[in-house]
Amino acid sequence: MNKKWKWIAAIVLCGVVILGIRLQERGQLAVDVKKIVYSSEDLTIMRNVLREVFGQEEDEKITVSSESVNKELLSFVSVKPFDQGYLLTFEEAIPILAIENGLVVYTGHTKNTGKTISVFYEDDTTVTYGNVDSFSLLPYTSIERGGTLANKEPGDLYIKIEEGGKVLTLEETLEWMKEHTQS
Repeated sequence: MNKKWKWIAAIVLCGVVILGIRLQERGQLAVDVKKIVYSSEDLTIMRNVLREVFGQEEDEKITVSSESVNKELLSFVSVKPFDQGYLLTFEEAIPILAIENGLVVYTGHTKNTGKTISVFYEDDTTVTYGNVDSFSLLPYTSIERGGTLANKEPGDLYIKIEEGGKVLTLEETLEWMKEHTQS
């Protein structure tokens, strides 16, 4: 589809969402428009629908080799289960980097994991990092592979990885980390 039409469709879609929010605020619309996109599954569904409507313009690329990303994530000294995820203990400060292109879906403070950031990656994986010391991204900010998500000083880092709505076990989490940080 022509790029001009994609932009026109995007503008119309934004207009419809804004109109829906205004109608909902006035009480003329019963659907809470702000809660339509609430989870990573909703983002996946929307992305797939948009790909079907607009067609996916895929470039044929062959990856010969790639630099490792976030290899510091494997430098933890201990791991223990915590709140559906795991606490990785680090003795040195590490950067938390995006392992591939994605979308930040949450940044904030939670009771159990303190400063927390969640990223939805293009391979339908959502990774949540908690107990981070600093982050500077807002929700719904896109991030490229290798971009800095957060920083972690020595101590415990919370990590939870979800693939297809299923939280990975400890063995699966460690295998995922090895696969995605040393590619």
